[in-house]
Amino acid sequence: MSEEQKRWEYKVEEIFEDIPDDPKNVIMNIPKEIREAVGLKEGDPIRVLWGDKGTITIEKITQQEYDSKTKE
Repeated sequence: MSEEQKRWEYKVEEIFEDIPDDPKNVIMNIPKEIREAVGLKEGDPIRVLWGDKGTITIEKITQQEYDSKTKE
């Protein structure tokens, strides 16, 4: 990654929210400071990577990358 990585720390309950009547899924709320830092707006495609120490990496991807992954 050519850009400097930034780190933020949050508690699980600050990011994830249960979905009523859907116990198998959750809503992931990306905090405003993160959205602004990476230039995310509603509807932008992202990639979410789960680290081995409880970390989450969020990457903004292009629509083309998203479209190619959803066709697999």
